Amino acid sequence: MTSVEGDGQVLAVADQSAAVARDDGGEGDGAVATLSRAELFTLTGDGDNKDHDTGIYITVKTSDEKSLLASINNADSSGKDMTTYNDDSHHIVPLVVEAPGARKSDCSGFRVRMWIKTNGNDNWTIDVARVTLYFSDGTTLVAEKLGFNLDGDGASAEFASL
Repeated sequence: MTSVEGDGQVLAVADQSAAVARDDGGEGDGAVATLSRAELFTLTGDGDNKDHDTGIYITVKTSDEKSLLASINNADSSGKDMTTYNDDSHHIVPLVVEAPGARKSDCSGFRVRMWIKTNGNDNWTIDVARVTLYFSDGTTLVAEKLGFNLDGDGASAEFASL
């Protein structure tokens, strides 16, 4: 117990350094790292592009799959050429953070499910799909899948952070 005087008042302050369980991701300053934003990065391969009217869907869940951390529905689907993912092109899609303030420790080992909804036939060749979670302390957690295809309506892939 430590006595602190301030503005004429004496306050009793307990030494909490050993008694309080912290979740600071090893930062050492007591701050809790919390989820602030999320994004999907893709690099389309040489095999086949993503058509302009194919929608991208993502769910990012905790490792036990009980909590939704981030998601996106029908991203980059339109009637315009700008939503075609040409061969050897990269794109970044911001995800909606569904659990703002989630602790970094709760996000460790997060799981990603990625799928497409097509208008007709589409086979998207993906060299890299990477979901990055950004935290309030400037750190990140990453899940990545390399070299795969999403072929046809509802085709999906799953991957997790290490």
